[in-house]
Amino acid sequence: MLKAWSEFIEGKKILPEVPQQIASSWLRSRLRLNPHQNIRLQQLSSYHLLAAQVSSFEMISVARPVMEDIFQYLEHSNSAIVYVNNAGYILEILGHPNIIKKISMVGISRGGLFSEDTLGTNAFSLALIERVPSQVKGAEHYLQQFHTLVESAAPIFDLTGTPRGALGIVNFVDAPNPNAMCLAAIGARMIESQCQSDLLLEEQNMQFAQLNKILSSISEGVMVWNAEGILSHINAAAEEIIGISAKKLVGRPYKEIFFYPKFIQESIELQQPLIDIETAFQAGDHTVNCMLSMQFITQSDAVQSVIVTVRPENEVRKLIQHQLGVRSTSTLDDIVGISPKIREVRRLANVAANAEANVFIIGESGAGKNMLAGAIHNGGKRRDGPFVIFSCSDYVVDGILRELMGYEDTRPGHRGRPSKFELAQGGTLYVKGVDFLPLEAQSALLNALELGIVCRLGSKRPIEVDTRVIASTSANIERLVVQGSFRADLYYRLSAFEIRVPSLREREEDFPLLVERILSRFSTQMKRPLKASPDLMDALKKYSWPGNLQELEIVLERTVANAGNSNVIGPLHLPEFIYYSSENALFSPSMPKVQTIEEVEHELILRTAKACKGNVSEMSNALGISRTTLWRKLKTYNVSAKAFKDALEQDNEVSL
Repeated sequence: MLKAWSEFIEGKKILPEVPQQIASSWLRSRLRLNPHQNIRLQQLSSYHLLAAQVSSFEMISVARPVMEDIFQYLEHSNSAIVYVNNAGYILEILGHPNIIKKISMVGISRGGLFSEDTLGTNAFSLALIERVPSQVKGAEHYLQQFHTLVESAAPIFDLTGTPRGALGIVNFVDAPNPNAMCLAAIGARMIESQCQSDLLLEEQNMQFAQLNKILSSISEGVMVWNAEGILSHINAAAEEIIGISAKKLVGRPYKEIFFYPKFIQESIELQQPLIDIETAFQAGDHTVNCMLSMQFITQSDAVQSVIVTVRPENEVRKLIQHQLGVRSTSTLDDIVGISPKIREVRRLANVAANAEANVFIIGESGAGKNMLAGAIHNGGKRRDGPFVIFSCSDYVVDGILRELMGYEDTRPGHRGRPSKFELAQGGTLYVKGVDFLPLEAQSALLNALELGIVCRLGSKRPIEVDTRVIASTSANIERLVVQGSFRADLYYRLSAFEIRVPSLREREEDFPLLVERILSRFSTQMKRPLKASPDLMDALKKYSWPGNLQELEIVLERTVANAGNSNVIGPLHLPEFIYYSSENALFSPSMPKVQTIEEVEHELILRTAKACKGNVSEMSNALGISRTTLWRKLKTYNVSAKAFKDALEQDNEVSL
């Protein structure tokens, strides 16, 4: 090889026995260097060396143990183990004192630069340039001063295939190590493997930390145990729900801590998933009421882990209440009137709203019991809780108890139903039409009121409830108690506050306020002012109103529709059954007032205008007077024939 080097230096052709890597490096070095010059490796300053070592700290921390293992094998030979970074700077060196001392004289020490540009051909530069293990022996070096050395180096790659540095062994040419090349390659691969393992472990730890953060941030409790039933993870929400610290649970068998109902144990044994099952289980010394789901993670048909999620039962109830919108907008201000009876209702309702006792509302159908119940709820401490309405008349007799008390169903694919008390937890349960309850349901309602717990049908699990009950009826409840169709003890339990709502017939003084309130709402909806004439108010007071407030609202809605574009609502716009009822009342013998001729004539013109649909020609013929006389009388009595035409057109549109 020395002969080949000499001939190349003299400008002769490179001999075939020179390896291609060496020959290429010689050709590159020839352009920059004098092969007979003596040089010293370029050195980093102490500051820049420290900076380079810090930036490569992780790689050095992995390379150092590998270099020490190689040195133990080469301890009694003149060998130096060198690690360089991807720029060629020596960051770590370890070896026999004799060779360390000699090679340091040419700058092969920490901070020195193995560079083909300044040193010519060398193994470390070739390993980084060619990206393959390389060896340069004696005369293969381009510079003559390095002909006494043998270098064996192998590149170190990261996961992307980019060189991170090189590991090599330096010997004297007169005492080469035949295993140096192999040791350098194996050492480089060991460093690569360890770095990749550390990186993968770091990523895994990062992912595990992110998973822990995700699990900790969700509101559901999550518990995980492995195939042996050992708890491996419990998030913060699960700790709070079950009331036991994760430190006391992780690493222990779940069977030592949790005692599940029989159907859940069977699902675990049969590996059957569960989804949102309402249940209760023992966690230590206390009971956990929750919604539970269970999933099985399998591999090759073998269970690897079990994931259990739990949600507090009360949180689920709040979610259901929010989605159902179980709220009432009624307030005590909605109960308008100045009559003595309605003022008494408002007084009692205000007292009941600030108390916690049950309320019994009695009154005719449509008298405003529903509004009063909502106002009592919104006026008390439970206003922020749900307002659940249970209308007893909406269900068949056999289904009332099932709807009121709920039921349990643990069969796979089936779900139970919560009781109305649970849905109204923390709020008010309004039992509308309580007289429709069969005796069996009355007993269940009484037990819930007295004990403060409910048991769903098909379940023995008691559920504590904090629910106020407001009941209402349109029946004669005292008669039902005497007849035995309504339990006396339930009546007494419900009627801590008993409020009797007066019928509309008993509230004649309230008509102006009620009509004004209703018309004001219609004005807002129709975006035009509406006003009731004095005649309209008189006509309304003469009707019996069996449907009370509900009927009044419906009648006024139809009256506004009959009035067309007119802003003043009069008696002629009333539905016929109201109008003729009030008309007959005018001629009733019990009425002390006698109409004047002008009043009779005015009413006759109104009736004729309504019968003729505002057609002036037909009206004049029917009354036997001329059109001129009719126009004069219409003006005198402020009657608009056009209003009756608009009402006719409105009726036609409604019928279409």
